[in-house]
Amino acid sequence: MRSPAKPFALLLVVAAATFGLAQWHPFSPSAPAANDASAGDATRGAATFATSCSGCHGADASGGAGPALAGSGLTAEEVASVVASGRGAMPAGIVTGQDAADVAAYVASLSE
Repeated sequence: MRSPAKPFALLLVVAAATFGLAQWHPFSPSAPAANDASAGDATRGAATFATSCSGCHGADASGGAGPALAGSGLTAEEVASVVASGRGAMPAGIVTGQDAADVAAYVASLSE
């Protein structure tokens, strides 16, 4: 008859290894600084929004699967922060760098 200790020990080793790997983060995602949003260009941001954001937020930013952004009162800094870190179902970093700053400027222009 087979000893139940070996399969149990294997289960413990696999569980511990899985837990250890899940807790280990060798790379941390870097996000652009939120203060870079002031350097964004709303015209370029409109084009980036159309390709990267409108699928969820709607072509006119009136909402869809994602919330409405037009008339939301968000500042460019707030938008840049959400783009960098994500919120709800939106993952972090959909757009980065200058594209993120441009989208932030565009969304802020819609929020006025």
